[in-house]
Amino acid sequence: MADICSICGKKEMLPYKCKYCGWTYCSEHRLPENHNCPGLEKLKTQVRESGRIMYQPEQKTTKKHTIGLPGLWHRERSPYAVPISRNYSLYIIMANVFMYLLQLIFGHWFTRLFYLDPVNVLYQPWTIVTHMFLHSPFYLWHILFNMMVLFFFGPILERKIGSKNFLIVYFGAGLLSALGQMIISPSPMLGASGAIFGILATLTVLDPDIRVFVLFIPMKIVQMLMLFAFYELFMLLTGSNDNIAHAAHLFGLIFGLYMGFKIKKEMKRSVW
Repeated sequence: MADICSICGKKEMLPYKCKYCGWTYCSEHRLPENHNCPGLEKLKTQVRESGRIMYQPEQKTTKKHTIGLPGLWHRERSPYAVPISRNYSLYIIMANVFMYLLQLIFGHWFTRLFYLDPVNVLYQPWTIVTHMFLHSPFYLWHILFNMMVLFFFGPILERKIGSKNFLIVYFGAGLLSALGQMIISPSPMLGASGAIFGILATLTVLDPDIRVFVLFIPMKIVQMLMLFAFYELFMLLTGSNDNIAHAAHLFGLIFGLYMGFKIKKEMKRSVW
């Protein structure tokens, strides 16, 4: 008795059974890449222990009649759970650049309206969020560095964990960095650096072997993050008066590490 190919429905006297997913295929669709083998994707995910494509095994095999092809039956497939990536990282960059231009146009009063001042935060609660979209108009490198890091690493992380988790990481790190800085210092603060450190830390946990260049020196992203962390901690402990919120950077980094390990744990659980 001939078997039916799970892809095209062709009858095969000598069918091929895939060793990864266990389904039956004709000679044309016998290779895993020719039938988008879910079992092979599961194996790849287990090997690299990263990525966000999750395999959802079928509980049972069902048969369904195909309209227009009498006598042909095929198997229902389980869908892939793939997170949606909407490139929010690029939208955030545009929002930062737009706010920076407004700062240049309207001057200091506009910046004071949206930066975070611990003394006035109860009267201006929106600044707990809006400060993340401001940068010092006197130091161009401030916005250039933050946006450059977000441009290169933000989309990578968003594709790995999905847009929802990406926004949680970004705004969660930004909020915690603000709270941490207010505990350490009563000085006003602005900038996306805390959120950027959260992005870097989360990506480092999920993919620590990414190659980067720091001052033209090649290294892994995990080495870069450690270098940044030691520098920020040193500057904080020595009481550096350079008008940089080092505590905010560290608190953003801590939140990013927390989210990285949390998401990585969820990924492993979904695979198994």
